[in-house]
Amino acid sequence: MAFTGGPASAADTAYNTRSVYLNGVPKWSDADACVTKNISLTSGTYTWTQIFGSSRTPTREIYLASGSYSWTDCIRAFDGHYKQNSTLSRSGSAPAVLNDDTQYHWTAGTYTFGSLLDPHF
Repeated sequence: MAFTGGPASAADTAYNTRSVYLNGVPKWSDADACVTKNISLTSGTYTWTQIFGSSRTPTREIYLASGSYSWTDCIRAFDGHYKQNSTLSRSGSAPAVLNDDTQYHWTAGTYTFGSLLDPHF
């Protein structure tokens, strides 16, 4: 008996990331740096984690119904600090939000930010 393809495995982790230059002197008037993608998801439980450089926090477990989602991650400038937030929106449902309330004081440089969805199946 022959099998085609590889062995069954868990679904792959999905990423929504972007690299951006931050000047290290955030002001309310600065434009948000965002990345958005549309993604089709299978119903199930996911670990949703924000990404900033090598940091992987905050994180939460979330159950998502199957369907198409708009997935947005943003860095927002405030006077003297930055904040990061992530949103998953599905038509007909309230958006799910992953906020980091930490006030970041990042120095000037190019950073990769976003979030990941790691399925539990």
